[in-house]
Amino acid sequence: MIKTFDIQDRRFPLATGAGSDAIHKDPIYSYAVTRLADDKGRVGTGLAFTLGAGNELVCRAAAFYAERLKGIPIEDLMADFGQLFNRLSNEQQYRWLGPHKGVVHLYLDSVTNACFDLWAKTRGVPLWKLLTELSAEEIVNTLDLSYLEDELTKAEAISLLESNMATGHKRMGIIEKGYVGYDTSVGWFN
Repeated sequence: MIKTFDIQDRRFPLATGAGSDAIHKDPIYSYAVTRLADDKGRVGTGLAFTLGAGNELVCRAAAFYAERLKGIPIEDLMADFGQLFNRLSNEQQYRWLGPHKGVVHLYLDSVTNACFDLWAKTRGVPLWKLLTELSAEEIVNTLDLSYLEDELTKAEAISLLESNMATGHKRMGIIEKGYVGYDTSVGWFN
């Protein structure tokens, strides 16, 4: 059960010109940290990154929402996280700041990441393993499909995942050799 939370406003001022690009001239790399602690002392941590100004707003919103999670067992919360995510993103006190952009999405980043981290720690496995061990329905229940339902219903999403689960063992080899990927900086945003 989520017992306490802690929200931190972390900022890292940079030298003039460092970390900047064509649009972001003077960033102060910052992040809102959400830490959710359960009654057994496990802590889930989530981060949302900003460019400085407004980070305190994200922290305030994260605290507002983290307060609403207190007293809820993490397993209950994650069993229907998609619906919770929808309710949180449409909460009347903050909805006018979003609902699906800006401060609202950033606080949701921080709180959502903390929830998933605490869930994995509660189960005693890395998050990737927890997700690969879920049933198709459990995976879909973690998602807010409200903007997809015209094209992909919950039942269709479950069916799509189920159709690929039988061959999941074939993809587990990726754990041994890794997955090709890349990283990019904010500089692409011109």
